[in-house]
Amino acid sequence: MAQIYFLAMTLGVPLLVLVVALVAGRLHDGYDDVLDWKPTRSPEREAELQDGDIRDMLAAQNRYRRKRGAPERTLEDVIETWADQTSFRDSR
Repeated sequence: MAQIYFLAMTLGVPLLVLVVALVAGRLHDGYDDVLDWKPTRSPEREAELQDGDIRDMLAAQNRYRRKRGAPERTLEDVIETWADQTSFRDSR
């Protein structure tokens, strides 16, 4: 009898808690209101930050190119090189 009681408590109570949590989660609508979750940044802000990062990297690369005596690169040059490499890779 004690073994059945132990088995019921060991397996039954966690199973009961899990079932109650699942049923409560299924019945409760509007979980986003409970969490009060909002994105930290808008997609527009993310695009601005990424654009700034690209410009900073290009400026740093051009600094090193000036030290070596190589011509500077513009954003259009980088995009053109990338497009050429991508089209060559895709044509294989």
